[in-house]
Amino acid sequence: MVRSDPYTPSGYDVECYECSFREQTDSRPGRCPVCGGPVHNVAVPRE
Repeated sequence: MVRSDPYTPSGYDVECYECSFREQTDSRPGRCPVCGGPVHNVAVPRE
């Protein structure tokens, strides 16, 4: 039996620091496609 971790995201949910644009993607983007600002991963909770 193969088990997968339910807390490991299958893709990336990213949000732009500049314009707050959110996007789901399979690859890790470096910049926002709308304004070109930096993005961060919001799929993994931060405590």
